[in-house]
Amino acid sequence: MSAIHKLGDAFERRGKRAKLALMAGPGVGWLLTLILVPMAFLVTVSFAEINSSYDVVWSFSVSNYRELFVGESGLLQTPFIDSFLLSLRIAAATTFLTVVLAYPVAYLLTRLSGRRFKLVLFAVLVPFFTIFIVRIYSWLSLFGSQGLLNSALLATPLVSEPLGIFEYGIVAVIISLTHAFFPYMLLTLYSSLEGIDYGVIEASRDLGASRLEIAKDVVIPLSAQGLITGCVFVFVPALGTFITPQFLARGKFTMIAEVLTARINELYAINYGAAGSLFLIIPTVIAFAIVMRTTSLEAMG
Repeated sequence: MSAIHKLGDAFERRGKRAKLALMAGPGVGWLLTLILVPMAFLVTVSFAEINSSYDVVWSFSVSNYRELFVGESGLLQTPFIDSFLLSLRIAAATTFLTVVLAYPVAYLLTRLSGRRFKLVLFAVLVPFFTIFIVRIYSWLSLFGSQGLLNSALLATPLVSEPLGIFEYGIVAVIISLTHAFFPYMLLTLYSSLEGIDYGVIEASRDLGASRLEIAKDVVIPLSAQGLITGCVFVFVPALGTFITPQFLARGKFTMIAEVLTARINELYAINYGAAGSLFLIIPTVIAFAIVMRTTSLEAMG
C-alpha cells in the first residue's frame, strides 16, 4: 500500500505542476519574450561603439566594459565602481531599515481586526496616496540647515547649530527611500505573518521562551519567505533609484543610475549605459533567483 500511496502522491504533484504550467504558461511566455528580447538587445549594444556622428557601430568591442572598471588611477578606480558600491550600501541600509520598522507593524496588524486594523493600516498607508515627486519635495523641505527639522531643534535649547545628520546627503536619501519602500516590506511581511499558526507562539510562551527568543526562533523563521521577498522588493528599486538622490544628495554624491543617465544624456553613450545597466540587472536576477528557490509550489498556489 505504501508504494501505491507514493505513486499516487507523485501523480498528484505532477498534476499540480501541469495545472500551474497550463495556467501560468501564456503569461510567463509573454513575460519572457518582453524581458529576454530587450535583454539581448542590451547585451548587443553594450559591445557596440558610437562614432563621431552619434551612430551605433555594430562591432564586438570590450572598450565599454574596460571603461567601467579601469580608470586613470588603475583597476576599479572609476566613477562607475564608486557609485555602484555606494548604491549597494544605500540599498542595503534601506532594506535593513524597512525590515526593522516593518516587522513590528506587520505583527501588530496580524493581532488586530475590524475597525482597529483598518485605522492602523490607513494611518500607515495614507502618505502613499500622494504621488512620489510630492513626497520628495516634502523631504526636501525637512532636511538641510534651514529645513524644518533643524529649524525646530534650533528653536529649543537643545542645540545651538544645525545638526549634520539632518543635512542633505546619504542619511537624507536613505530615510527618504525607507519611507518610499516601507509599504512593500510591510504588506509582504504581513501576508507572511498572517499565515503563522499563533498556537505555536503561545506554546513557546508556555515553555518559558522570552519575547526575543520567540521572535528569533519562531516568528522570523516562519515568516522567512515573506522576509526574503520583501527584501527583494525593496533592495532592487532602491539600487536603481534616480529621482531621490537627485533631490536629496544635492551633488554630494551620485548613485549608479545618475552616472549612467548623465553619460547617455551628455555624450549619447548608450553603449556605456547598456554595459553599466547589465550590472544593475545582475543583482536583480540573483535576488529573484533566491525568491524562486525559497518559494515552494504549495506557496505559489
